[in-house]
Amino acid sequence: MKTKRILLILSILFYLFSIIIIGAYLLFDLTKTISMTAILRLLLLIISCIFLYFGGFYLSKYRNDNKPMKVNLWIFFILYLLLFFTLTLFDEYFGRTGFFNISWSSETLNSYLKDRFNIIPFATITSYINAFDSLYDTSTIMYNLLGNIVACIPMAFFLPLLFKKQNNFKVFLITIILFVLGIELLQFITLSGSCDIDDLILNVSFALIIYKILKIPSLNKLLRNIFLLENNKIKRSSIVKIVIAFLIVVSLGVGLVFYRRTLYDKNLEEYDNYYNYRLEIVDDSLDCDGEKELFFEDKYYEYYFNCKKSDNVYAVINDNEKYLVKDLLNSNNIAYYITIDKMKDAGLEYTRVNKYEEINISGTGEIYADIKIDDEKLVNIEEVEAYSDYDINNPTSSKYRLKFFVIPKEVGETNASIRILNVKDDTLNLEKKYKINVDKDLNVMIEELS
Repeated sequence: MKTKRILLILSILFYLFSIIIIGAYLLFDLTKTISMTAILRLLLLIISCIFLYFGGFYLSKYRNDNKPMKVNLWIFFILYLLLFFTLTLFDEYFGRTGFFNISWSSETLNSYLKDRFNIIPFATITSYINAFDSLYDTSTIMYNLLGNIVACIPMAFFLPLLFKKQNNFKVFLITIILFVLGIELLQFITLSGSCDIDDLILNVSFALIIYKILKIPSLNKLLRNIFLLENNKIKRSSIVKIVIAFLIVVSLGVGLVFYRRTLYDKNLEEYDNYYNYRLEIVDDSLDCDGEKELFFEDKYYEYYFNCKKSDNVYAVINDNEKYLVKDLLNSNNIAYYITIDKMKDAGLEYTRVNKYEEINISGTGEIYADIKIDDEKLVNIEEVEAYSDYDINNPTSSKYRLKFFVIPKEVGETNASIRILNVKDDTLNLEKKYKINVDKDLNVMIEELS
């Protein structure tokens, strides 16, 4: 009698601890007092489930049946679904908006279709593989790749135990496909996450693989013994094999993360060497005759020294590498990211001259430009510079200055317009119309129309 009382007390305590953890999870999630990452969410749910398991374990011993463990299984399943739907639809940490902040507009829809909608099989999977050896943060790669792999794996465990019909492979296959398609559709409706055919491929494929693995008799018996307190007999050798296989999978996963981290550190070092170097400009010229000298040009500008001295102006990199400035800027075989602006910041003095006629537009608002040309065979208009004094508290009062170059292609006359549109709702902020004439020497004359 005393033993049964102890079992009941232990059961109540473990259930109480589980409820406290779940309560904390919901409190943090709803009040946003603590920003919970996916790892923290998963950790809280795992701890809660451990307490819940032992609560059911001791209650089953007290009752002398396994009904509490069956109830626990349903609770585990509900908690899994809670985490799954939160991460896929509602978690702001992953850029989800859910049903409460849906913002349907032509701009948001076009942006979603462009950046987060994919119906080409294996396109996203290939991008994951290519990004593995890159400067993307390791956690980002793992969340995207492993997240899609493991997301529906628990379904292979829960469904066959909770629903007898799910022990039929075809029924499980149809169920998991419909489940994932439903989630992808909800993500599209709410513009949350991404709607991607590759998510379906990864989710379903690995759920089916784990389904087949869990149907191995010895493993299936072990799981039923653990979670339903059944007394299925299992050979000791089978248990050893299961443990070894589990350790191998875990080791491979940990090894993959460490290998990815090694690649990231290597790429980061190469990045730092390429972009973050010390640069000093040294001018060894003594006498200068005053005639301007062109030392570099890019697509839009020509750059001049105030006199002929390009053979005497050097760039010193990391205190030990010395190059002529003109050679650095005109070479494609330098192991550093070299720009004229970076040299200007280091003290290089020059005069910049436009290669084309320019159009300048200024105003207020958070905007973007839409350019239309009647005859695109004659000229091209390209936005080359954009400056914004952005006011985060009042974007509509932010000041902008835009610069466009009119690049001639053929002789003739045409009209063009530059429409400045508001980013938020695509409404017209400002419109400028121009008559553009290109003469036989490809000189451009621009007349603003009223």
